[in-house]
Amino acid sequence: MIKPYKELRRKIYGYILPGVPSHEGYVKVGETTRETWVRVSEQVSTLGLTPKLLFERPAVRADGKWFRDRDLHRFYELRGIEKAQLGSATEWFFFNGYLEKSEELTDQYINLDYEEIQIDDSRADYILREEQRSAVEETLEYFNSGNEPREFLWNAKPRFGKTLTAYDFVRRVKAQNVLIVTNRPAIANSWFEDFQKFIAWQEPGMKFISDTDALKGKTLTREEFYEFLDTTEHENPAQITFLSLQDLKGAKYFGGEHDKLEWVGGLDWDLLIIDEAHEGVDTDRTDAAFDKIKRTFTLHLSGTPFKALASNKFSEGQIFNWSYLDEQQAKENWDYIEGGTNPYAELPRLNLFTYQMSKIIEEEVSQGLTLDNEENIDYAFDLNEFFSADDKGNFKHEESVRSFLDNLCSGHYPFSEIQHRDELQHTFWLLPRVNSAKALEKLLKEHPFFRDYT
Repeated sequence: MIKPYKELRRKIYGYILPGVPSHEGYVKVGETTRETWVRVSEQVSTLGLTPKLLFERPAVRADGKWFRDRDLHRFYELRGIEKAQLGSATEWFFFNGYLEKSEELTDQYINLDYEEIQIDDSRADYILREEQRSAVEETLEYFNSGNEPREFLWNAKPRFGKTLTAYDFVRRVKAQNVLIVTNRPAIANSWFEDFQKFIAWQEPGMKFISDTDALKGKTLTREEFYEFLDTTEHENPAQITFLSLQDLKGAKYFGGEHDKLEWVGGLDWDLLIIDEAHEGVDTDRTDAAFDKIKRTFTLHLSGTPFKALASNKFSEGQIFNWSYLDEQQAKENWDYIEGGTNPYAELPRLNLFTYQMSKIIEEEVSQGLTLDNEENIDYAFDLNEFFSADDKGNFKHEESVRSFLDNLCSGHYPFSEIQHRDELQHTFWLLPRVNSAKALEKLLKEHPFFRDYT
Protein backbone atom coordinates (compact mmCIF):
# COMPACT_ATOMS: atom_id res chain seq x y z
CA MET A 1 0.00 0.00 0.00
CA ILE A 2 1.08 3.57 -0.67
CA LYS A 3 1.69 5.22 2.72
CA PRO A 4 1.10 8.96 3.04
CA TYR A 5 4.01 9.47 5.44
CA LYS A 6 6.79 7.74 7.31
CA GLU A 7 9.10 8.72 10.15
CA LEU A 8 12.59 9.74 9.03
CA ARG A 9 15.65 9.37 11.22
CA ARG A 10 18.34 11.51 9.62
CA LYS A 11 22.02 10.86 10.43
CA ILE A 12 25.16 12.90 9.83
CA TYR A 13 28.32 11.04 8.82
CA GLY A 14 31.92 11.77 7.83
CA TYR A 15 34.32 9.62 5.84
CA ILE A 16 37.67 9.80 4.04
CA LEU A 17 39.14 8.07 0.98
CA PRO A 18 42.55 6.65 1.98
CA GLY A 19 44.97 6.25 -0.89
CA VAL A 20 43.30 8.83 -3.14
CA PRO A 21 45.84 11.69 -3.50
CA SER A 22 43.31 14.26 -4.74
CA HIS A 23 41.28 13.80 -1.53
CA GLU A 24 44.12 13.64 0.99
CA GLY A 25 43.28 15.71 4.07
CA TYR A 26 39.63 16.04 3.02
CA VAL A 27 36.58 14.72 4.87
CA LYS A 28 33.25 14.16 3.19
CA VAL A 29 30.39 15.16 5.52
CA GLY A 30 26.86 14.24 4.41
CA GLU A 31 23.49 13.05 5.63
CA THR A 32 21.28 10.02 5.13
CA THR A 33 18.01 8.54 6.37
CA ARG A 34 19.24 5.00 5.69
CA GLU A 35 22.01 2.81 7.11
CA THR A 36 25.13 4.95 6.99
CA TRP A 37 27.58 2.35 5.75
CA VAL A 38 25.21 1.22 3.01
CA ARG A 39 24.81 4.83 1.88
CA VAL A 40 28.55 5.52 1.92
CA SER A 41 29.32 2.31 0.03
CA GLU A 42 26.83 3.23 -2.67
CA GLN A 43 28.63 6.50 -3.23
CA VAL A 44 32.10 5.07 -3.87
CA SER A 45 31.84 1.33 -4.57
CA THR A 46 31.22 1.81 -8.30
CA LEU A 47 34.57 3.61 -8.50
CA GLY A 48 36.44 0.79 -6.79
CA LEU A 49 37.31 2.96 -3.76
CA THR A 50 37.37 1.90 -0.11
CA PRO A 51 36.08 4.60 2.25
CA LYS A 52 36.88 4.86 5.95
CA LEU A 53 34.03 6.02 8.15
CA LEU A 54 35.19 8.56 10.75
CA PHE A 55 31.94 9.22 12.58
CA GLU A 56 28.16 9.13 12.45
CA ARG A 57 25.66 10.94 14.66
CA PRO A 58 21.89 11.43 14.79
CA ALA A 59 21.25 14.75 13.04
CA VAL A 60 19.55 16.23 16.07
CA ARG A 61 20.91 18.99 18.28
CA ALA A 62 21.03 18.98 22.07
CA ASP A 63 17.96 21.24 22.11
CA GLY A 64 15.99 18.55 20.24
CA LYS A 65 15.95 20.27 16.83
CA TRP A 66 16.81 18.29 13.72
CA PHE A 67 19.35 19.82 11.33
CA ARG A 68 20.64 19.30 7.79
CA ASP A 69 24.19 18.67 6.61
CA ARG A 70 24.28 22.15 5.06
CA ASP A 71 23.76 23.66 8.54
CA LEU A 72 26.82 21.79 9.76
CA HIS A 73 28.79 22.79 6.65
CA ARG A 74 28.07 26.44 7.39
CA PHE A 75 29.31 25.94 10.97
CA TYR A 76 32.57 24.40 9.65
CA GLU A 77 33.17 27.40 7.40
CA LEU A 78 32.54 29.84 10.26
CA ARG A 79 35.21 27.92 12.19
CA GLY A 80 37.74 28.41 9.41
CA ILE A 81 37.45 25.02 7.67
CA GLU A 82 37.69 25.45 3.92
CA LYS A 83 35.28 23.80 1.52
CA ALA A 84 37.06 21.69 -1.08
CA GLN A 85 37.52 22.81 -4.66
CA LEU A 86 36.86 19.37 -6.12
CA GLY A 87 34.79 19.87 -9.24
CA SER A 88 31.17 20.51 -8.30
CA ALA A 89 31.49 18.77 -4.92
CA THR A 90 30.22 20.85 -2.02
CA GLU A 91 30.57 18.44 0.90
CA TRP A 92 34.31 17.81 1.13
CA PHE A 93 36.15 19.90 3.73
CA PHE A 94 39.90 20.32 4.16
CA PHE A 95 41.12 19.45 7.67
CA ASN A 96 44.84 19.52 6.74
CA GLY A 97 45.80 16.30 8.50
CA TYR A 98 43.68 16.89 11.62
CA LEU A 99 40.88 14.60 10.51
CA GLU A 100 39.60 14.04 14.06
CA LYS A 101 38.70 17.72 14.15
CA SER A 102 35.74 16.99 11.86
CA GLU A 103 34.22 14.82 14.58
CA GLU A 104 35.09 17.32 17.32
CA LEU A 105 33.43 20.22 15.47
CA THR A 106 30.39 18.08 14.71
CA ASP A 107 29.93 17.28 18.41
CA GLN A 108 30.51 20.93 19.23
CA TYR A 109 27.75 21.96 16.83
CA ILE A 110 25.36 19.38 18.27
CA ASN A 111 25.94 20.41 21.90
CA LEU A 112 26.30 24.20 21.71
CA ASP A 113 23.41 26.50 22.58
CA TYR A 114 21.87 27.92 19.43
CA GLU A 115 22.77 31.47 20.52
CA GLU A 116 26.45 30.51 20.75
CA ILE A 117 26.62 29.34 17.15
CA GLN A 118 25.79 32.75 15.64
CA ILE A 119 25.14 31.56 12.10
CA ASP A 120 24.01 34.35 9.81
CA ASP A 121 21.46 32.88 7.39
CA SER A 122 20.55 36.24 5.84
CA ARG A 123 23.42 35.99 3.34
CA ALA A 124 24.35 32.98 1.30
CA ASP A 125 26.26 32.26 -1.86
CA TYR A 126 24.65 29.81 -4.22
CA ILE A 127 25.64 26.99 -6.53
CA LEU A 128 23.11 26.16 -9.22
CA ARG A 129 22.21 22.55 -9.84
CA GLU A 130 23.15 21.13 -13.23
CA GLU A 131 19.68 21.61 -14.73
CA GLN A 132 19.53 25.18 -13.43
CA ARG A 133 22.88 25.95 -15.03
CA SER A 134 21.63 24.41 -18.28
CA ALA A 135 18.54 26.63 -18.21
CA VAL A 136 20.70 29.73 -17.84
CA GLU A 137 23.23 28.64 -20.48
CA GLU A 138 20.58 27.72 -23.08
CA THR A 139 18.71 30.97 -22.50
CA LEU A 140 21.94 32.94 -22.65
CA GLU A 141 22.87 31.28 -25.94
CA TYR A 142 19.51 32.25 -27.46
CA PHE A 143 19.76 35.73 -25.94
CA ASN A 144 23.16 36.32 -27.54
CA SER A 145 22.13 34.85 -30.89
CA GLY A 146 19.96 37.85 -31.71
CA ASN A 147 17.24 35.51 -33.00
CA GLU A 148 13.64 36.68 -33.10
CA PRO A 149 11.29 36.62 -31.33
CA ARG A 150 13.15 37.81 -28.22
CA GLU A 151 11.33 35.39 -25.93
CA PHE A 152 12.26 32.20 -24.10
CA LEU A 153 10.27 29.66 -22.06
CA TRP A 154 11.34 27.64 -19.05
CA ASN A 155 8.97 24.68 -19.07
CA ALA A 156 10.12 23.45 -15.67
CA LYS A 157 8.25 21.37 -13.11
CA PRO A 158 7.34 22.88 -9.72
CA ARG A 159 10.22 23.17 -7.21
CA PHE A 160 12.72 23.68 -10.04
CA GLY A 161 14.08 26.79 -8.31
CA LYS A 162 12.99 29.30 -10.90
CA THR A 163 13.49 32.46 -8.81
CA LEU A 164 17.14 31.89 -7.98
CA THR A 165 17.87 30.59 -11.48
CA ALA A 166 16.17 33.62 -13.04
CA TYR A 167 18.25 35.91 -10.82
CA ASP A 168 21.39 34.19 -12.05
CA PHE A 169 20.31 34.88 -15.63
CA VAL A 170 19.70 38.55 -14.68
CA ARG A 171 23.27 38.75 -13.40
CA ARG A 172 24.71 36.97 -16.44
CA VAL A 173 23.13 39.41 -18.91
CA LYS A 174 23.91 42.38 -16.62
CA ALA A 175 20.30 43.58 -16.83
CA GLN A 176 19.70 46.95 -15.14
CA ASN A 177 15.93 47.26 -15.49
CA VAL A 178 14.07 44.03 -14.75
CA LEU A 179 10.28 43.75 -14.48
CA ILE A 180 8.69 40.66 -12.88
CA VAL A 181 4.95 40.21 -13.49
CA THR A 182 2.85 37.40 -12.05
CA ASN A 183 -0.79 36.49 -11.63
CA ARG A 184 0.02 35.35 -8.07
CA PRO A 185 0.90 38.36 -5.88
CA ALA A 186 1.40 35.99 -2.92
CA ILE A 187 4.68 34.69 -4.38
CA ALA A 188 6.20 38.16 -4.02
CA ASN A 189 7.76 36.99 -0.75
CA SER A 190 9.72 34.17 -2.38
CA TRP A 191 11.12 36.54 -5.02
CA PHE A 192 12.11 39.08 -2.36
CA GLU A 193 13.57 36.55 0.09
CA ASP A 194 15.77 34.93 -2.57
CA PHE A 195 16.88 38.40 -3.67
CA GLN A 196 17.82 39.38 -0.12
CA LYS A 197 19.61 36.14 0.70
CA PHE A 198 21.49 35.47 -2.53
CA ILE A 199 21.67 38.66 -4.60
CA ALA A 200 21.43 41.93 -2.65
CA TRP A 201 24.72 41.58 -0.77
CA GLN A 202 26.57 40.60 -3.96
CA GLU A 203 24.99 43.33 -6.11
CA PRO A 204 24.79 46.42 -3.84
CA GLY A 205 23.72 48.62 -6.73
CA MET A 206 20.67 46.43 -7.44
CA LYS A 207 17.43 47.13 -5.54
CA PHE A 208 14.15 45.23 -5.24
CA ILE A 209 11.12 47.49 -5.70
CA SER A 210 7.47 46.70 -5.08
CA ASP A 211 4.31 48.34 -3.80
CA THR A 212 2.64 44.93 -3.37
CA ASP A 213 0.79 44.59 -0.04
CA ALA A 214 2.64 41.35 0.73
CA LEU A 215 5.94 43.28 0.81
CA LYS A 216 4.80 46.51 2.43
CA GLY A 217 7.51 47.79 4.77
CA LYS A 218 10.04 45.19 3.62
CA THR A 219 11.28 46.60 0.33
CA LEU A 220 11.75 49.90 -1.47
CA THR A 221 8.80 51.74 -2.95
CA ARG A 222 9.10 53.49 -6.31
CA GLU A 223 9.66 56.86 -4.57
CA GLU A 224 12.36 55.41 -2.33
CA PHE A 225 14.16 54.01 -5.35
CA TYR A 226 14.17 57.46 -6.95
CA GLU A 227 15.81 58.79 -3.76
CA PHE A 228 18.41 56.03 -4.01
CA LEU A 229 19.17 57.04 -7.62
CA ASP A 230 19.70 60.65 -6.50
CA THR A 231 22.16 59.72 -3.78
CA THR A 232 23.97 56.58 -4.98
CA GLU A 233 27.55 56.54 -6.15
CA HIS A 234 27.17 53.22 -7.98
CA GLU A 235 27.99 53.50 -11.68
CA ASN A 236 25.25 51.10 -12.77
CA PRO A 237 22.29 51.17 -10.37
CA ALA A 238 19.77 48.47 -11.21
CA GLN A 239 16.21 47.59 -10.27
CA ILE A 240 14.14 44.43 -9.90
CA THR A 241 10.53 45.65 -9.97
CA PHE A 242 7.77 43.25 -8.95
CA LEU A 243 4.17 43.83 -10.16
CA SER A 244 0.99 41.81 -10.04
CA LEU A 245 -0.78 41.19 -13.33
CA GLN A 246 -3.99 42.48 -11.74
CA ASP A 247 -2.35 45.83 -10.97
CA LEU A 248 -0.91 46.08 -14.46
CA LYS A 249 -4.20 45.37 -16.25
CA GLY A 250 -6.03 47.71 -13.86
CA ALA A 251 -3.98 50.72 -14.97
CA LYS A 252 -5.46 53.05 -17.61
CA TYR A 253 -2.24 53.01 -19.60
CA PHE A 254 -2.60 49.23 -19.94
CA GLY A 255 -6.35 49.15 -20.64
CA GLY A 256 -7.77 49.44 -17.11
CA GLU A 257 -9.55 52.14 -15.13
CA HIS A 258 -6.99 53.49 -12.62
CA ASP A 259 -4.44 56.29 -12.93
CA LYS A 260 -1.25 54.41 -12.07
CA LEU A 261 1.81 52.63 -13.47
CA GLU A 262 2.18 54.84 -16.53
CA TRP A 263 5.91 54.98 -15.71
CA VAL A 264 6.13 51.24 -16.46
CA GLY A 265 5.26 51.93 -20.09
CA GLY A 266 7.73 54.82 -20.22
CA LEU A 267 10.78 52.76 -19.24
CA ASP A 268 12.97 50.67 -21.52
CA TRP A 269 13.17 47.33 -19.70
CA ASP A 270 16.09 45.01 -20.30
CA LEU A 271 14.12 41.97 -19.21
CA LEU A 272 10.47 41.12 -18.57
CA ILE A 273 9.98 37.97 -16.49
CA ILE A 274 6.46 36.52 -16.60
CA ASP A 275 6.13 34.17 -13.64
CA GLU A 276 3.51 31.40 -13.68
CA ALA A 277 3.12 32.28 -17.34
CA HIS A 278 0.23 29.82 -17.78
CA GLU A 279 -2.10 31.59 -15.32
CA GLY A 280 -4.36 34.29 -16.69
CA VAL A 281 -1.76 35.33 -19.21
CA ASP A 282 -2.99 33.91 -22.51
CA THR A 283 -5.77 36.46 -23.04
CA ASP A 284 -6.19 39.31 -25.51
CA ARG A 285 -6.35 41.81 -22.67
CA THR A 286 -3.10 40.57 -21.16
CA ASP A 287 -1.40 40.52 -24.57
CA ALA A 288 -2.47 44.12 -25.12
CA ALA A 289 -1.02 45.12 -21.74
CA PHE A 290 2.30 43.38 -22.38
CA ASP A 291 2.52 44.97 -25.84
CA LYS A 292 2.80 48.36 -24.13
CA ILE A 293 5.88 47.29 -22.16
CA LYS A 294 9.05 48.15 -24.05
CA ARG A 295 11.62 45.44 -23.37
CA THR A 296 14.65 43.80 -24.92
CA PHE A 297 13.87 40.23 -23.86
CA THR A 298 11.06 38.22 -22.24
CA LEU A 299 11.50 35.15 -20.04
CA HIS A 300 8.41 33.00 -19.44
CA LEU A 301 8.38 30.73 -16.36
CA SER A 302 5.82 27.96 -16.08
CA GLY A 303 5.41 24.44 -14.80
CA THR A 304 2.38 23.75 -17.02
CA PRO A 305 2.58 25.82 -20.24
CA PHE A 306 0.23 23.51 -22.12
CA LYS A 307 -1.62 26.24 -24.00
CA ALA A 308 1.57 27.99 -25.12
CA LEU A 309 3.10 24.72 -26.30
CA ALA A 310 -0.07 23.63 -28.12
CA SER A 311 -0.23 26.94 -29.97
CA ASN A 312 3.39 26.61 -31.13
CA LYS A 313 4.18 30.02 -29.68
CA PHE A 314 7.75 28.86 -28.97
CA SER A 315 10.09 27.00 -31.27
CA GLU A 316 12.21 24.12 -29.97
CA GLY A 317 15.18 26.48 -29.69
CA GLN A 318 13.21 28.80 -27.41
CA ILE A 319 12.33 26.23 -24.74
CA PHE A 320 14.19 24.73 -21.81
CA ASN A 321 12.43 21.62 -20.49
CA TRP A 322 12.79 20.05 -17.06
CA SER A 323 10.21 17.37 -16.38
CA TYR A 324 9.42 14.87 -13.62
CA LEU A 325 11.14 12.22 -15.75
CA ASP A 326 14.29 14.35 -16.00
CA GLU A 327 14.26 14.78 -12.22
CA GLN A 328 13.85 11.04 -11.58
CA GLN A 329 16.77 10.29 -13.92
CA ALA A 330 18.91 12.90 -12.15
CA LYS A 331 18.06 11.26 -8.83
CA GLU A 332 19.00 7.81 -10.12
CA ASN A 333 22.24 8.88 -11.83
CA TRP A 334 23.59 11.28 -9.20
CA ASP A 335 27.41 11.38 -8.86
CA TYR A 336 28.04 11.20 -5.12
CA ILE A 337 31.79 11.72 -5.41
CA GLU A 338 31.67 14.92 -7.44
CA GLY A 339 28.26 16.20 -6.45
CA GLY A 340 27.96 15.44 -2.73
CA THR A 341 24.53 14.84 -1.19
CA ASN A 342 21.90 14.01 -3.77
CA PRO A 343 19.46 16.97 -3.78
CA TYR A 344 16.78 14.69 -5.25
CA ALA A 345 17.22 11.88 -2.72
CA GLU A 346 14.14 12.78 -0.68
CA LEU A 347 11.85 12.90 -3.70
CA PRO A 348 9.32 10.08 -3.85
CA ARG A 349 9.76 7.42 -6.49
CA LEU A 350 7.68 8.30 -9.54
CA ASN A 351 6.42 5.55 -11.84
CA LEU A 352 5.63 6.69 -15.37
CA PHE A 353 3.46 4.55 -17.65
CA THR A 354 3.04 4.97 -21.41
CA TYR A 355 0.21 3.40 -23.37
CA GLN A 356 0.31 2.14 -26.93
CA MET A 357 -2.89 3.76 -28.13
CA SER A 358 -2.87 1.95 -31.47
CA LYS A 359 -4.09 -1.20 -29.68
CA ILE A 360 -7.10 0.73 -28.40
CA ILE A 361 -7.99 2.54 -31.61
CA GLU A 362 -7.08 -0.16 -34.10
CA GLU A 363 -9.84 0.75 -36.56
CA GLU A 364 -8.70 4.33 -36.94
CA VAL A 365 -5.06 3.32 -37.27
CA SER A 366 -5.79 0.68 -39.92
CA GLN A 367 -7.99 3.02 -42.00
CA GLY A 368 -5.71 6.03 -41.80
CA LEU A 369 -7.01 9.45 -42.82
CA THR A 370 -8.04 10.80 -46.18
CA LEU A 371 -7.39 14.51 -46.65
CA ASP A 372 -9.46 16.47 -49.15
CA ASN A 373 -10.23 13.30 -51.15
CA GLU A 374 -6.53 12.94 -51.88
CA GLU A 375 -3.87 10.57 -50.58
CA ASN A 376 -4.44 8.42 -47.54
CA ILE A 377 -2.01 9.14 -44.69
CA ASP A 378 -1.20 7.40 -41.41
CA TYR A 379 -3.50 8.15 -38.51
CA ALA A 380 -1.90 10.54 -36.00
CA PHE A 381 -3.19 10.25 -32.45
CA ASP A 382 -4.23 13.49 -30.75
CA LEU A 383 -5.10 13.48 -27.05
CA ASN A 384 -7.40 16.52 -27.29
CA GLU A 385 -9.35 14.95 -30.16
CA PHE A 386 -9.51 11.52 -28.51
CA PHE A 387 -11.21 12.98 -25.40
CA SER A 388 -13.26 15.65 -27.23
CA ALA A 389 -16.95 15.85 -26.26
CA ASP A 390 -20.01 17.48 -27.76
CA ASP A 391 -22.27 20.11 -26.14
CA LYS A 392 -24.51 17.38 -24.74
CA GLY A 393 -21.65 15.94 -22.69
CA ASN A 394 -20.96 12.84 -24.79
CA PHE A 395 -17.61 11.76 -26.16
CA LYS A 396 -17.31 12.00 -29.93
CA HIS A 397 -15.26 8.78 -29.88
CA GLU A 398 -17.15 7.10 -27.06
CA GLU A 399 -16.42 3.50 -28.02
CA SER A 400 -12.68 4.23 -28.18
CA VAL A 401 -12.77 5.87 -24.74
CA ARG A 402 -14.67 2.87 -23.36
CA SER A 403 -11.99 0.63 -24.82
CA PHE A 404 -9.35 2.80 -23.14
CA LEU A 405 -11.04 2.35 -19.74
CA ASP A 406 -11.32 -1.41 -20.26
CA ASN A 407 -7.62 -1.61 -21.10
CA LEU A 408 -6.65 0.27 -17.96
CA CYS A 409 -8.02 -2.67 -15.97
CA SER A 410 -6.28 -5.43 -17.91
CA GLY A 411 -2.87 -6.90 -18.64
CA HIS A 412 0.00 -4.74 -17.41
CA TYR A 413 -2.03 -1.55 -17.13
CA PRO A 414 -2.10 0.15 -13.70
CA PHE A 415 -5.62 -0.90 -12.64
CA SER A 416 -5.15 -4.55 -13.62
CA GLU A 417 -6.06 -6.92 -10.82
CA ILE A 418 -2.63 -8.54 -10.63
CA GLN A 419 -0.63 -5.32 -10.82
CA HIS A 420 -1.19 -2.14 -8.77
CA ARG A 421 -4.95 -2.00 -8.30
CA ASP A 422 -4.85 -2.20 -4.50
CA GLU A 423 -2.35 0.65 -4.30
CA LEU A 424 -4.38 3.08 -6.38
CA GLN A 425 -6.77 4.31 -3.70
CA HIS A 426 -6.58 7.93 -4.90
CA THR A 427 -5.92 8.97 -8.49
CA PHE A 428 -6.07 12.27 -10.36
CA TRP A 429 -7.20 12.38 -13.99
CA LEU A 430 -6.59 15.45 -16.14
CA LEU A 431 -8.61 16.17 -19.29
CA PRO A 432 -8.43 18.97 -21.86
CA ARG A 433 -11.95 20.44 -21.36
CA VAL A 434 -14.67 20.65 -18.74
CA ASN A 435 -17.20 18.89 -20.95
CA SER A 436 -14.66 16.08 -21.46
CA ALA A 437 -14.36 15.69 -17.69
CA LYS A 438 -18.14 15.50 -17.33
CA ALA A 439 -18.35 12.97 -20.17
CA LEU A 440 -15.70 10.79 -18.51
CA GLU A 441 -17.44 11.00 -15.15
CA LYS A 442 -20.56 9.58 -16.79
CA LEU A 443 -18.65 6.68 -18.36
CA LEU A 444 -16.80 5.91 -15.12
CA LYS A 445 -20.10 5.63 -13.23
CA GLU A 446 -21.28 3.06 -15.79
CA HIS A 447 -18.03 1.09 -15.94
CA PRO A 448 -18.06 -2.35 -14.22
CA PHE A 449 -14.82 -1.60 -12.32
CA PHE A 450 -14.55 2.19 -11.99
CA ARG A 451 -18.15 2.59 -10.78
CA ASP A 452 -16.99 1.38 -7.34
CA TYR A 453 -14.85 4.51 -6.98
CA THR A 454 -16.19 7.85 -5.80
